[in-house]
Amino acid sequence: MHPQDKQIAKQARASIDAIARALDAEYPTGSEFPREKWLAVSSTGVFRRAANAESKRDAILSTMTALERLGEVCKDSGLTFSVATHLASTITALDKFGSPELKARYMEELVAGQLIGAHAISEPNAGSDALSMTTTALEDGDDFIINGHKAFVTNGSVADVIVVYAKTSQAATADCVSAFLVDTRSSGVHLGPTMEKVGLSTSPLCELTLDNCRIPKENMVGRRGAGFFVLSHVMQREILYSFIISVGEMQRRLQRCVRYANSRRQFGSSIGAFQSVANKTADMKIRYELSRQWLYYVAERMIANKDVTTDVAIAKVFVSENALATSVDALHIHGGYGYIASNGLGTEVCNALAGPIYSGTNEIQRGRIAAMIGVSQSKTKPTGVSTDQEVVRPETRIVHQVDIERTHSELLDFMHDDVQNFVSAALGDEPLDERDTAVKLYYAVRDKIAYEVFNTDISNTGLRASKIVNDRRGFCLHKALLYAAACRSQGLPCRLVASRVTNHIATPELQDLVGGDVFLHWYNEVKVGDAWLQVSPVFNKLLCKLYGIEPLEFDGYSSAIHQPFSGGAAMNYLDDPVVFTNPRYAELIELVNTYHPNMVTPVGRVPQAKSSKAAL
Repeated sequence: MHPQDKQIAKQARASIDAIARALDAEYPTGSEFPREKWLAVSSTGVFRRAANAESKRDAILSTMTALERLGEVCKDSGLTFSVATHLASTITALDKFGSPELKARYMEELVAGQLIGAHAISEPNAGSDALSMTTTALEDGDDFIINGHKAFVTNGSVADVIVVYAKTSQAATADCVSAFLVDTRSSGVHLGPTMEKVGLSTSPLCELTLDNCRIPKENMVGRRGAGFFVLSHVMQREILYSFIISVGEMQRRLQRCVRYANSRRQFGSSIGAFQSVANKTADMKIRYELSRQWLYYVAERMIANKDVTTDVAIAKVFVSENALATSVDALHIHGGYGYIASNGLGTEVCNALAGPIYSGTNEIQRGRIAAMIGVSQSKTKPTGVSTDQEVVRPETRIVHQVDIERTHSELLDFMHDDVQNFVSAALGDEPLDERDTAVKLYYAVRDKIAYEVFNTDISNTGLRASKIVNDRRGFCLHKALLYAAACRSQGLPCRLVASRVTNHIATPELQDLVGGDVFLHWYNEVKVGDAWLQVSPVFNKLLCKLYGIEPLEFDGYSSAIHQPFSGGAAMNYLDDPVVFTNPRYAELIELVNTYHPNMVTPVGRVPQAKSSKAAL
């Protein structure tokens, strides 16, 4: 560990140790929210550091270290769960996506613990299938009017503000949902009674009804249609924060079992001398260490702006199931005494039962992991419809099945800071509507990436948007991927399209590489308003000047794919295009290999031109 990290960890742990007495040494016996303990936790600065630390590294590591220690010293798992929920649901969402005005109004009181936050996602008939939510937010002048019914709102009974996820369009796509910060004092907000639960008793859970609740537009968290993007970021932090607390609890549980195994005597020796008991404590140690190491590994990758979609899902499954297993082992090691309610071990089992359920059930997480490693997630369809394709306007196109669970793919890693920084620089600070956003991103991508084919990287890594934006060169596939990721980052629906073309400007060397004068050309379809517009941010200004052609213009109302060729002609599009809504590397590279096998090499780079005269 770096010396600076050690210092961060030391200070974070010390801040929790300072309130250990205030947290009480006993297990809670009731279900009342422990507000005094909440204020004690707030006084440690754990909420403030998560938002106001000097760097992303400091924020994540100091928060995780403090929460891990909190899990060790605090036996009230309901309280610690409410702490993690407040941190992730509201502070993280506002810190990353809130407007300056929204932060100015709420952030100071949130990080001080004076306001309590929550989020409302699930509904009575839409749990894991969040896209089936029926809560709506309809635009009305300067406001949105929200109507709907939310279930399982952690912190809901005591929340001052709730991040509500609601549909702002009726399309069955990932861009149909937006996030809103709702003040619970607002007219039309009705919080249900606190629900009794099996565990986590002091963390209040309730239902939320929104009846013509009028919310100002400025209370939108992130851009319109970016709700699932906000939620994806929030849930990653929620898993880190919630389950590092579980790791602290696992450590406390292990220490308690070791003490008991050494002090409890049967048949003339401590029960730890019996292999069955010793093995249980060894397994507890293994589960604790591996869970801890994996969570901090994920944190390091998150800090380094890596795509942690799979890593976070693994963490959720692995740590939650290990926490449950250690709680059961601890009870069994204590035998009959473990089953006595006052000893608290049964309470710990009940608390741990929630882990595989919240923050996305482990069944959903396993499905996500399988999808990310390439296992088909297609469901059986009615006779006459392909199981791996959805035919849309079959006379013109084939649209690959959308995986609505995922808001981004491994290639469209728009959550990466390098992509976010590129987008921020392109858009500036001026408020933009959908059309202006699409247009600005079009020109930014067109002129950012130099059009080059030979020696460009088409490996799994090379076709990630975060790599493309740093390499700053590539051909139409690279540009289309970066444009799609940039649009997705702003909640704009955008997909990749592949079509074979003739009349493509090319050198003899390039024609030799692709095997003739028919090229596989990649472009985008971006949705602006109700229209899908075809755009191709291919040739930048320098290349257009080189070939004496006019660069493609895009006004956000009309398409821009017919690149001028020569003599007044333009690129000629052949056959039916193939559309990729959530592109995966294997299917993209398979298409490239089908039409241009010479481009796909084991090293993942397009071969060098045979002649040094090649301009492309």
